[in-house]
Amino acid sequence: MKMTFRPTDCWRWYFDSEYDSLMLEVSSEMLFRSCYPSKMLVPDVFGEFPFSVSDATSYYQFYNSCQLLNLTDSQKIELAINAIVAANFLKPQMPKSWYFSQQPMLYKPKIADIVEVILQEDGQKVCLMVVEAGENASLCIIAQPSFIAMSKTFVFSEAIKVMNDRLKPIQHNIARHSEHLKLEAIS
Repeated sequence: MKMTFRPTDCWRWYFDSEYDSLMLEVSSEMLFRSCYPSKMLVPDVFGEFPFSVSDATSYYQFYNSCQLLNLTDSQKIELAINAIVAANFLKPQMPKSWYFSQQPMLYKPKIADIVEVILQEDGQKVCLMVVEAGENASLCIIAQPSFIAMSKTFVFSEAIKVMNDRLKPIQHNIARHSEHLKLEAIS
């Protein structure tokens, strides 16, 4: 696997009130904005702090899991960075499992697993990435461009907590096709 985008000890997190978002400064020319608004974030993030060794380890773990998905490299990077934010900086969430069908076998997910759920309405399969694995429910992020369930649109990297009895491991040969999302550097 060739990865040209590697964390360094110069990376830093900070909260940008203009964008109402947690930012990751990669270099003086490149910033990444997380997709989660301040109301979803824990109070500890409203300052500046380094991108830790633990963050770097998580980045590689999430990025490597993305290889199962048919995403561009930029999308994989974006998903991995948003996964770190979701895992470390989001306020606790309640499960919203009613969108998805219960699976016949209980699955015990692990962090960075790529899983799928099946929509109650139409049986459509949706790809998720597990960012926090719990005993009964897991925090996941959307690992495909978007989907609609019960008239609600879910978008790439959006966080959703799901009961584990709704999750199943993704089949390697059915990773989703992707619309081209662009990862935009803000500078």
